[in-house]
Amino acid sequence: MRVYVSAPARVYTGGPTALFQLCHTLKNVFGIDSYIAFYNIRPDEDPVHANYRHFKCPWVSIDNVYDEEDNIVIVPETATHLLSRFRRSKKVIYWLAVDNYILSTLNKGLKLYEFIWFMLKNYPQNLPSIIINVKRVRYGPYLSSFMSYYVDKLIKRRLVRLPVADLHIAQSHYAKNFLESMRVNHEDIALIREPVEDEFLDAASKVDLNNKKNIIAWNSRKAYPLTLKLIKLLERKFKVFNLGNVGKNNMIKILTSSKIFIDIGFHPGRDRPVREAVVLGNIAVINNHGGYHLREDCPVPEEFKIKCPQDHSCKIDIEEIYENIISWITNYDYYIKMFKEMRDYILSEPKLYVKDVEILVTKLNQL
Repeated sequence: MRVYVSAPARVYTGGPTALFQLCHTLKNVFGIDSYIAFYNIRPDEDPVHANYRHFKCPWVSIDNVYDEEDNIVIVPETATHLLSRFRRSKKVIYWLAVDNYILSTLNKGLKLYEFIWFMLKNYPQNLPSIIINVKRVRYGPYLSSFMSYYVDKLIKRRLVRLPVADLHIAQSHYAKNFLESMRVNHEDIALIREPVEDEFLDAASKVDLNNKKNIIAWNSRKAYPLTLKLIKLLERKFKVFNLGNVGKNNMIKILTSSKIFIDIGFHPGRDRPVREAVVLGNIAVINNHGGYHLREDCPVPEEFKIKCPQDHSCKIDIEEIYENIISWITNYDYYIKMFKEMRDYILSEPKLYVKDVEILVTKLNQL
C-alpha cells in the first residue's frame, strides 16, 4: 500500500498543516509508504513551505502519481477535482472544512448576485461603502456573514452533492455529522482530529499565568461585522492585537502574554486558533458556528460561547459582551480555571491523534 496525501504547494494554513501531520504520522508511526502529492506547483520553486520542512515528508507532483490499484490518493475537500485522474487507485476525501467544499463548488456569478441581495436585506446601510471598496471587502466581515448564511441554506435545501470516494476522513464531528446527513455510511467515515502544532504545545509548557497582561488578541480572519464593533469598544480600554497575519512566532508571543482571545465569525471546520489560544492560557470568547458549535469539537465553556451562528440573524447586545470581557479580564485568575479541562485535552491531543490514525489505517487496509 502506498499513500499519497495531496496538498497545495507553498501554502501554510491549518488545512495543509493537517495534511502534513497525517503524512508524517502514517510514515513515521505506522511505517506506511506515504508521500505528499503537491498540486499547483510552480516551475523552479520548492513546493514545501518552510514551516513544513521539519516533517521531512517525501513528496512528488500529483502529475507523477501513477494510477495503480495499490495506491491510495487522499485529497482535501477543496481539491476533489483531482480524483477524476484516478480510476484504479483508491480515493479518499479529507474533510478539513465542510463549508469550504460547498463554497468551492458555487458559480461565482450566482454568488455575487446572492451576496448583493444578502447585503440589501441585512446590511443596506453598508452596501455603498462595500461597492466602493469591493476588492478590499472580498474577504471581509460581510462576506464571512454571507458565507455562513449561504452554506446553511444550501445544506438545508439539499443542494449539496458529494463526489464519489472509497472512504471519507472527517476532521471534526461537525464534518462527520454532515457526511452522515448526506447518507454516507458511518463505516465509510474515519474521524481524525489533528493536534495543534508542536511549537504551541512546547510554548504552553513555559507559560506563566501569573505574568499575563491585560491584553486582548483577536482573529480577524473570517470575523463577523459585530466583531469589529466589539473590538472598537475594547480598543478604548485595552491593548488589542489583531492576529490576522502576524505569523506563527508572533502569534505565540502575543498569546503567551494575552488574557483574552476573541474569535467570533465563520468557522468552516474545527479551527486551530481557539485551541492555540486556550493552550497558551487565554480565556476564549467565540461563537457557536460550524466547527466551533459542538462541544465535542470545541469544549469552550458555554458561558464564553456566544449564541451567534450567523451574524445577520443574531440579536446580540455588544455592550453586554464588552462588560463581560472587562469582568473576565479583571478576574482572570478565577475565570481561567474554567478552561483547565479544555487545556488539558489540547495537551493530550497528540496521543489521541495517533489512536485516531490507527483506526484510519485499519480502514485503509480494508479498501
